[in-house]
Amino acid sequence: MCVMVVRRRAIRGPILSPHGAGKVLMIRVKTLLLISALALIFTGCREGVGASSTESQAGGSKLPIGPLIHDGPATPEQISLFMQVTDALPQTATANVRYKLSSSSNWIVGHPLHRIRPVFSVTPAVGSVPDAFAWPIIDVLPGTSYDVEVVVSSGTATEVKTLTHTTRTLPAEAGTATMTIAPGSSAAQISAAINNPSSGNVIEIQDGTHNLETSIQVGRSGTSDSPIYIRGRSRHGVVLVNAARVFSIQNASHIVIENLTIQGSGVDSGTRASSRGIEFTTASLQTRITVRNVTMNGVDMGIIASSEIREFLAYDNTLNGNNLWTASYIDTNITWNDDGIRIPGFGNCAFNNTLRGFGDSVSYANHSGSRTLTEAVGVHFHRNDVLMSGDDLAEADHSHRNNTFYDNRSRNTMTLLSLDPLYGGPFIAARNISINTGRGPFKFNNQNTGQFVYNNTIVRTEGRTEWGWVQFNNGAQRSWGYRNNLLVYRGSGNLFAMESGTNNPIDFTHNSWFPNESVWWSNSGGTFRSLAQAFAGLPTTIPVFSGSTQRHFQDNITVSNPWTVKVTLGADYYTAVSTDYVPALSRGTTPKNAGAVIPNITDGFSGGAPDRGAIIQGRTIPQFGDRSP
Repeated sequence: MCVMVVRRRAIRGPILSPHGAGKVLMIRVKTLLLISALALIFTGCREGVGASSTESQAGGSKLPIGPLIHDGPATPEQISLFMQVTDALPQTATANVRYKLSSSSNWIVGHPLHRIRPVFSVTPAVGSVPDAFAWPIIDVLPGTSYDVEVVVSSGTATEVKTLTHTTRTLPAEAGTATMTIAPGSSAAQISAAINNPSSGNVIEIQDGTHNLETSIQVGRSGTSDSPIYIRGRSRHGVVLVNAARVFSIQNASHIVIENLTIQGSGVDSGTRASSRGIEFTTASLQTRITVRNVTMNGVDMGIIASSEIREFLAYDNTLNGNNLWTASYIDTNITWNDDGIRIPGFGNCAFNNTLRGFGDSVSYANHSGSRTLTEAVGVHFHRNDVLMSGDDLAEADHSHRNNTFYDNRSRNTMTLLSLDPLYGGPFIAARNISINTGRGPFKFNNQNTGQFVYNNTIVRTEGRTEWGWVQFNNGAQRSWGYRNNLLVYRGSGNLFAMESGTNNPIDFTHNSWFPNESVWWSNSGGTFRSLAQAFAGLPTTIPVFSGSTQRHFQDNITVSNPWTVKVTLGADYYTAVSTDYVPALSRGTTPKNAGAVIPNITDGFSGGAPDRGAIIQGRTIPQFGDRSP
């Protein structure tokens, strides 16, 4: 079954600080455009190309679950699992995962599937929150066949579901040019050349600066096997200049844009965000557009879609926006509409990009005020290097399920991750490095469920909230996890405050903190003068995956610099950090070899237990950002 899909940005009003004094956050309204087109939602529409599923049964009566399928189209480095619950099934039912290369006999233990609980979620205006099991396997190889097995258990009943899935192959290198565009050609001439070729053609723009009187319109499609290539003769020799919009993607699919430079206005336009690099300007479900090896300078918005797109890829790009890390930008709303990469829809990925000078550097969905406009299912951002975000580094507001944010590195961002709201999840934020956040690391500013925050490293100085992490009471957080994280706060305030009510079920274990100051769970447990008091005094909760009924189980206090290389911050967040830190833990520090084993997150660790934080001994350190500057 398919449904009409129609993002919202929340409005933030007055809130109270953990001190009890009234603190008013600025009202934030991002009004963005467009009602989306049709998108796929239920199991009959979700299975990806190259996937097949079978099922078998053991241990008694058949359980009320549908087939194990791939949730949307294939992506290069993830396998998004989905399995509908078709009738009443106890919440205690589990779905354990293992997977392997189809060519191998060696099975790998995967992370268990998350039970999506519609009753815990806000109801979206677009898409749905199904009763289902779901989870994305990460760290797999492009263009490779995998076998997946899920064992579902409820009481004495057990059922095995299987899936064979082939991940997506990256687009091939372009061949010899079949058409060339001379230096000095107008936007109309370039558009005409682009929209005339046959599938598989390679349109090469010759070196030179092209001052465009209007945007280049791309309205012709290639095919899956033979995309149309629009490439520059050399990445920095071809410069396409337009102060408004350089590329307009109109009802086109199977296009590769590569090896060129885009130049915008170079002047910030405030909340109008009027200078745009590559924009999807129609509401059709455009498929398989790839942007790679592109440099983009002086734009308010980089690569943006306002309606759902499908199977989009952006990799090895450098995007430079118009925002600065100064009080006039980061302490106002001037950056809030400046998205770096916004790719709502299905099976979209952005990886190994370098970004700076945007408000929300990466964004999963589109909304207008409190109104959801798009779905976001199977959208992945990984190994990106973000040098400055004036608002949220990752804005996952109004996203749905099987979305990930992992192995990214950032410095100088006002918030690491925003959920406002998350519709059911799962959303996985894992192994990210965040240095110098101005407001705080996380902003769960709505009723949320299904966020799992694992093995992140967060280093902060004096910020705007006077807490290492404060979450105000903007909605219940249920069926979520926060494990193996390392948060160092060098400001003058207290450590951690969670004012949101409920926080149950929850996994909140094996985290390391600095300093040992006040801990508040003010609407779901109490206030405490230290971490140890919080662990001893909090009431029990229901675990999600950890098995622990006590928040702060195995948490510990670390020192202000537990890494092999000293991480240096300014006196407050206004001092921009420019060093490319890779914070690996020193021997003998409390976060070292002290984490919980989390399948598909800590795989490959060495030592008695995984390290806490993003850099885990035994695992290869990711290559962050654009690999081809």
